[in-house]
Parts: sequence; C-alpha cells; structure tokens
Amino acid sequence: MWQALHEELAPLGLSVVTVALDFDPAKARPWIDVAAPTHPSLIDSEHRVDELFGISNVPMAVWIDETGTLVRPAEGAAIQVSPLRSMEVPADLPERMRQVLTEMKNFPDTAEAYRAAIVDWANRGAESPYALTPEEVIERSQPRSADHSRAAACFELGHHLHLQGDHDAAVAWWKEAHALFPENWTYKRQAWTLESTPEGEDSDKAQEVQDVYGTSWSDEFLRLGGGAAYVIAPDL
Repeated sequence: MWQALHEELAPLGLSVVTVALDFDPAKARPWIDVAAPTHPSLIDSEHRVDELFGISNVPMAVWIDETGTLVRPAEGAAIQVSPLRSMEVPADLPERMRQVLTEMKNFPDTAEAYRAAIVDWANRGAESPYALTPEEVIERSQPRSADHSRAAACFELGHHLHLQGDHDAAVAWWKEAHALFPENWTYKRQAWTLESTPEGEDSDKAQEVQDVYGTSWSDEFLRLGGGAAYVIAPDL
C-alpha cells in the first residue's frame, strides 16, 4: 500500500518513508526486505519518532518538505478504507468480542481524503492547502504535558533496563509510562508484546497480558473510547 504510493509519487519528488517501531529489528525485517530496494523503509528500535514527532499509535505520519520543515504534525495515516468498518458482526459471538468488533467499525473514515491530500501536496507543494505553516503545525500539534514527558522518560528507562537483562524492573517503569500516558499505544503494545508473544513467533496481536499488566489490548481499547478514540484523525 505505502510502497505503491511511494512508487506513484516518487517522480513528483515525494518519498514515502515507512518506519517500523520495534525493539527487535528482526520482527520488522521481512517487511523491510520486501520493500527493498524501491521503497525506503526503516526500523526504529528506540522509538525515537515517538519522542521527536509525537507518534502515539500506528499508522501515523508526519509530512516534511524539501527544506526539512514539518508541514503536518503527527496524525492518523490511512490511505485505504479499513475493511473492519464494513464487516458484519455476528450476533452469536461472545459479548466481549462483539463489543470490540462493533467498536472497530467506528474507526475514522478518512483514508480517501488523506490519500488525496498527499497527492495534492506532491503536485502543488507549498501551494497545497494541506501543507501547513509552522504556526499552524504548532497549533495542531498534540500537547505534551509534564506527565507525557515523564512517560517518555519512564519508557526509555524501561527499554534500557530490558536491554540490560533486568526485565522485571523494565516492566515496573513501563507500567508507570502507561499510567502517565494511557493514550500512547506504542508504549503499551511494545511492552505487552514481550509478554504475550511466544519465543520465535510473530508479534501477538491480541496481547492478553493480564498476568503481568492486569489488562489487554481489548480491555484498553474499550476503556479509552473504542474505535473513535483509537485514531488521531487528520484535520483536512
């Protein structure tokens, strides 16, 4: 999807760069290899884009012009309509699963408009109405409270301890990061996947981590507002 958009718009001078967020680069390597050599794809094993740009979930994106200036801040980035929006939710499913699937239908429907905005920017550059001024970028950027800053520090400290082999201490700091910034899904999912993914297997998506964190992806998804709150919808 993103590779195809990159190939479509590269002749106009626009590069679509995708960045995988994972402590373990090997988890993202298959997708990086498939994208090579035509699509620039990176692995951020330290979650620097979280800290620098305010990425709090995936997929999110920022727009950077040819001068290195940010022209759109971090926002939900989808260019294809999610099939989850139109799926049928069987009435005989277990109640919990039915609630989660029903809420997934409430993901913001901005894919077509967001893709059109990117294409417009590629064609018109600074003249595109979707390319914001620095003042507009600042105004639209997600606020970073003191708690959010502390959460970033806690998450980084947890990562350091994890690399040092002290996983229990890492979990304690990650729990603190989650409490300080509950809407940051990258902090949660990165920590949770270490508990819920069996050794040598692909990252677990359900992330049932009640034994360690007392919660799960579905618990948090519903608690924080479901589909409508899960994505920072782009203001187009």
